[in-house]
Amino acid sequence: MPRMSRFALALAGGLFSALPASAGDFARLDVLGFSADGSRFAFEQYGIEDGSGFPYSEVFVIDVASDNWVKPSPFKKRDETDGDRPDMEASLSELRGEVRAMATGTMSDSGIAGLGLMAGSNPLTEIESDPHRMAVSPRLTVPPIDQPVEFTLEEFPLPSGQCASYGAETKGFRLMMASGRAVRVLSEDTSLPSSRGCPLTYRIERVYTHYPMNGGAPVFAVLVQMQTLGFEGPNGRYLAITGLLQN
Repeated sequence: MPRMSRFALALAGGLFSALPASAGDFARLDVLGFSADGSRFAFEQYGIEDGSGFPYSEVFVIDVASDNWVKPSPFKKRDETDGDRPDMEASLSELRGEVRAMATGTMSDSGIAGLGLMAGSNPLTEIESDPHRMAVSPRLTVPPIDQPVEFTLEEFPLPSGQCASYGAETKGFRLMMASGRAVRVLSEDTSLPSSRGCPLTYRIERVYTHYPMNGGAPVFAVLVQMQTLGFEGPNGRYLAITGLLQN
């Protein structure tokens, strides 16, 4: 029986809770940045799946103003080749090259140029910081010339029938941005997209900003890390929420 089939049966049979606690598969993140005019943003998440041991890579190109994927993005591939891989990092690197090649046309058409400032970072290894709040100065100026921008994330229960059958208590989230007296809701879940799997928790991981040189509106991208139900423990994946800094 294929390994992924065994995984599905184990979850359906409620065996997941009986597994010993261990680290799952937390995707690595490569932010590919904004286009010069700030209209597009791109990032890649990649790694080795837990359970199956398959290398994977996913490249997302996003229309910043609408916060929607630029089709045919996302570009995804998982190497399901059977047999041992003596050098997993080499296999992963080769796969990433293939996915980047798939995305080349859309990346080029979108003008992705690696631009942007990482205005804030809060990795999972940071113990004392607030995973649901990040306040940043959107530009690197001393002294600051901009009002601080604060992002806050609220989690709430959002059941999924299939996930509930695995014993997973899934959650959705609401992301808000405040600058001065203005408060905006950037994203609010009413249902769980199937692409998320079974999300258990969320955190604000990074904030990127970009001020176009052509005088266009400044933009942002918030990278939210979610933990999802996995085989050997929670898995980590990324979501990007984008928009204009000034509305």
